[in-house]
Amino acid sequence: MRVPTSLRRIAVPVSAALLLAACAVVDPLMRQTCIAVLPAIEADEARITLLSATADPDRSGEIRLTYRTSDRPGDHTLDCAFGREGASADRRALLAVRDDRGEMSGARLLMLKRFWLGDPQTFSQAVARVEVAADAVPRGLVSLPGRAGRALQTVFDAAAPASLYALSALACSLIWGLVGRVVFAFGDIAMLGAYGALIGALLVLGAGPAAAGPLVTLAIVAAMAIGAAWGGVIGRVVFAPLAFRASQPLLIATVGLSIALQEFVARAQGARDRFLAPIFEEPLLVADGPFTVLVTPMRLLVVAVTLTAVGTVLVILPRTRFGRAWTAVADDPFMARLLGIDPARVLVVSFALASALAALSGAVLTLAYGGTSFHMGTILGLKAVVAAVVGGIGSLPGAALGGLLLGLVETVWSATFGIEWRDVAVLTLLVGVLVFRPAGLLGRDESPHLSDRSD
Repeated sequence: MRVPTSLRRIAVPVSAALLLAACAVVDPLMRQTCIAVLPAIEADEARITLLSATADPDRSGEIRLTYRTSDRPGDHTLDCAFGREGASADRRALLAVRDDRGEMSGARLLMLKRFWLGDPQTFSQAVARVEVAADAVPRGLVSLPGRAGRALQTVFDAAAPASLYALSALACSLIWGLVGRVVFAFGDIAMLGAYGALIGALLVLGAGPAAAGPLVTLAIVAAMAIGAAWGGVIGRVVFAPLAFRASQPLLIATVGLSIALQEFVARAQGARDRFLAPIFEEPLLVADGPFTVLVTPMRLLVVAVTLTAVGTVLVILPRTRFGRAWTAVADDPFMARLLGIDPARVLVVSFALASALAALSGAVLTLAYGGTSFHMGTILGLKAVVAAVVGGIGSLPGAALGGLLLGLVETVWSATFGIEWRDVAVLTLLVGVLVFRPAGLLGRDESPHLSDRSD
């Protein structure tokens, strides 16, 4: 299968970023924490310039900063020791601080961690006070001003949710294009995919760090296989007999299916939330400057897998025999039947494909964030429909675009205003789109072939 040129153009810089950023031997989060300590131990009016950040090869978890300050001559050093503290599994807890004037006392270190490093606003202001020298090491791929760095970090943070919503919205649009009805159950099929990814990952989790690559691969394959299998059965048993008839039975079947899937998983897997240990979560330093840009290999992997799946559906699928059959049924199912195409068969195959995409979105959720639960499909299904409507319901490129925009809007809102009102903002966006552009961004104003399916 030939990879589209557009995907190759995106994959090359992503791969380069992964390889080059991985050259940094200093944990970026530890480096950021140690940099934030500098303004706390220097005078308020002093100008601080970072010269280098290096890891001690003999002491795991210790970082040395070399810096220069305007009120003291010469170069100075600051050593920060990190490790696990108490019962915490995080190995990035700051344990000790030592500069060329001596080691910080325990009481002062406690106050520093609680009131200086523990306050996000103070932490950000402290990091922004430290200038990074032009020849400082290690550095990211580029050096960016504060606003540009924050914008790039927002894009990286939006990658996982945008990928999830783009896949789910594509699943919704694949079925909407055939039956002209919303299927909320794709959120619950994504939940099945999340559990499939979790089970697949647990099968090889005991093999140790060397199994991380096979673990992710098996998780994705298991999720898509489970989603496709469930989708094929549901499409044949539930939707094929109801698809090209009145909408009310189909709507009732959709709601009933969503409830049935949730209750099935709650009894089969238990009602409590399930969690997967983070995989490929060591942050990579991408850009330096007043606002350090970090990204994890898992986020890059999620983007690559999503681009491949979305590109396959948008670019390759229309050129296949099935893709042409799907287009024919979407345009006019009655005429397609006269030309020898079985709309019911196309619907079943489409449901299997859409369910595989939805299950992949669930795998993305589990691999990127680690958690899953039997009831998470409700909000996922709703947001998938929101993304599809914003992009243009029934339009496959519009669904992908709507998912990307929804992920970006959520991330920007969360970073600016917090997550409390995030879902309200998303639904407000939906209302605005429906009022000012009912067909969505890329949707058609009217679909004549859908008029035959009205009650």
